[in-house]
Amino acid sequence: MSVVSIILILLVAFVVGMDGILDEWQMYQPIVACTLVGLAVGNPAAGIILGATLQMITIGWINIGASVAPDIALPSVVSALLVCGPAALSIKHGIALAIPLAVIGQLLSVSIRKSIVKLVHDADDAAEKAEIARMDRIHLLSLGIQGLRVLIPTVLVMLISPQYIHQLMQQVPAVITNGIAVSIGMVAAVGFANLINMMVSKSLWIWFVVGFLLAIFTDVNIFVLAGFGLIVAISFVWIVSRRHGDSNGTSGDDDDLDDFDKELDDL
Repeated sequence: MSVVSIILILLVAFVVGMDGILDEWQMYQPIVACTLVGLAVGNPAAGIILGATLQMITIGWINIGASVAPDIALPSVVSALLVCGPAALSIKHGIALAIPLAVIGQLLSVSIRKSIVKLVHDADDAAEKAEIARMDRIHLLSLGIQGLRVLIPTVLVMLISPQYIHQLMQQVPAVITNGIAVSIGMVAAVGFANLINMMVSKSLWIWFVVGFLLAIFTDVNIFVLAGFGLIVAISFVWIVSRRHGDSNGTSGDDDDLDDFDKELDDL
């Protein structure tokens, strides 16, 4: 890899590690992180495919109370590096490696959360004394530590010879990789089912049906179809919001909301 690609990958790894905790820019999402790594090494197609598959797998991973879900940021960056980078692993191998990497990332995340408790107390003390600059420094320091959580493992993986990684993965029996691929495909299907369950509405079913029919019975590229769907969705939302704006301007009554808007208000 070129020096520019290495710098871009390290930058993406650091930002993804921070955002995995900050949860503001959504850069830690696999579809975003894998695509950025793929762009950095010049193989965006593999990054998009890997990211989309991992996104379906991790869609139900959430933190519940004090229970920390498996990490998404670390496997997104490292798996994308191994698939899109010089190691040139297959998508199947990249997804198989993402699961243990998610567990490793979870352990690192929990360990760092425990280790920076003192920084939290320092920030509380700074807040009581109205020391805003000190609070900012503590905040940036804690975020930087979380960024290193992904950056350092990424550097370690980059130091390993791509040929050695490729040979090591080739030694894994096919029955194991095929079994993992089948099980991960089932998990991805469950994630897609969860997505539909969250978005289910009588107003949206027609779009799901039309999209599936176009994908099955036409030769349209999936990215072109996704772009067309995005344009249709934006147009639909704009028309509906404009219609509601006109209705609210004349009546000012909430009864003008259709069933879909009422369901969104209930969520």
